[in-house]
Amino acid sequence: MMMKLIAIVNQKGGSGKTTTAVNLAAALARGMTGGKRVLLVDLDPQASATAVFLGVPFAAGPQEGAVAYEVLLERAGTAEVIRRVMLPAAGAAQEGTLDILPAHLNLAAAELELVTAFERERRLARALTPILDRYRFVVIDCPPSLSLLTVNALMAATDVLIPVDPGLFPLVGLGILLRTVEMVRRSNASLQVLGVLPTFADRTILARDSQRQLHQEFRELILAPIPRRAALGEANAAGKDVFAYAPCSDGAQAYRHLATEIVRRACSDGQGR
Repeated sequence: MMMKLIAIVNQKGGSGKTTTAVNLAAALARGMTGGKRVLLVDLDPQASATAVFLGVPFAAGPQEGAVAYEVLLERAGTAEVIRRVMLPAAGAAQEGTLDILPAHLNLAAAELELVTAFERERRLARALTPILDRYRFVVIDCPPSLSLLTVNALMAATDVLIPVDPGLFPLVGLGILLRTVEMVRRSNASLQVLGVLPTFADRTILARDSQRQLHQEFRELILAPIPRRAALGEANAAGKDVFAYAPCSDGAQAYRHLATEIVRRACSDGQGR
């Protein structure tokens, strides 16, 4: 199985990006990687993924130690900043451990401070390189914008996973995002689109039409949709992944299926597909 460094990207807010990052990382960490670790990198200045696992005070209160901000500015080493959290067993969900490179609201300042920095778009790739042999999967939660932080994620990544919520504007924005990915591929030739993930799927005409158009345009890249379920938002608010909060829910089942498919594709790539 190849090591996968997956950037979860959508420049539009409200697409289920952070929920996907949190629950995909948690699912992979719960026994799907053959003993290798999983790292969740929070590169979103909103620090929502960090808040789920380390608490809102850590993400938005007085800063407690170095976070991704210091790593990008080369003021701290990546290994010393990573935090480890225990994922408790719940129902059918196994226990696991998840490493987190956390964010804080001050990460927003990194955009300005990196403007004049040497190889500013490669800071994350350089920071992760010394520790990558520890991990089978690295999942990066990107900001809801095509910013310098997002470009750093794309330059470091092997794969892009794109969550898309129903509607016309998300579909229009998807085209812009894919053009950005193609531009980054000129400098990071290994980058590929791992999949397009329909989120907030329900029985509305809008959701059905959006999924049909996605299937027409992206075919085999389309992953099984994530349903619109209250348990997913409630889990985030409770500071838990959905497997700990509602292990038997449709949302947990959907993210478990997504993780299984990601592992399958990683194995296929490792066999030279």
